[in-house]
Amino acid sequence: MLKVTKFGGTSMADAGQYRKVREIIQSDSSRRVVVVSAAGKRDRNDHKITDLLYLCHAHTLYGVECDRIFEMITSRYLQIRNDLGIQLDLEAEFAALKQRIDTKTPTPTALSPVSPAKRISASFP
Repeated sequence: MLKVTKFGGTSMADAGQYRKVREIIQSDSSRRVVVVSAAGKRDRNDHKITDLLYLCHAHTLYGVECDRIFEMITSRYLQIRNDLGIQLDLEAEFAALKQRIDTKTPTPTALSPVSPAKRISASFP
């Protein structure tokens, strides 16, 4: 039997959660398809990545810069990558995404803000 598993929110919030997800996936060989979504809150004072993405989008619609918000998103994924010890160039991907936001260029799915979570997950041994 083939199982599809989906993880997001709190279960993808930080490196420790990524490790737990890895253990869950490795504990059952029938779990072959894994879907990940944006990171959630690490604690009650934190922000969900999805909420930050919506806020960044709203700022852009009204002509307000979203650099600070975008930095919060970027730094979360870079911290997860660094805490996991993964060699993965997310900076280039975020720079391309930020350029698309700044120029209001439609973002293809392959360059979506959730893409770093997928790339980290795929690179995590």
